[in-house]
Amino acid sequence: MIGCGKKTPRYSGPPDTVLPVLMKKWEIVPRRIVVRQGARVELIVSSADVEHGLAVPGLGINEPIQPGKPAAIRFFADKPGVYPMHCSILCGRGHDQMTGAIVIEASALSPDAGQ
Repeated sequence: MIGCGKKTPRYSGPPDTVLPVLMKKWEIVPRRIVVRQGARVELIVSSADVEHGLAVPGLGINEPIQPGKPAAIRFFADKPGVYPMHCSILCGRGHDQMTGAIVIEASALSPDAGQ
């Protein structure tokens, strides 16, 4: 995983959640990814067509995605919130439409749960 100026908390051991993500002209599927706070998450990101880049600045993620070479992106979902994601590699006319969000839902035991 390549950082964007912010260090994403890492974890060891197996992930709690493994989710497939597909990038293609001109969308990210799924557009909205929801995980629970405290989860060890692994995204398996692939491209259906050309090179794309998955960027989630709030989580320090900016990873190039090559066609035919899925990338495993791991992060620890430590802070609840909505983290916008987008394609970070110019891939054509509809590039700006490639947006979405990762949502980290507060756990019931978190002090952030009532906010």
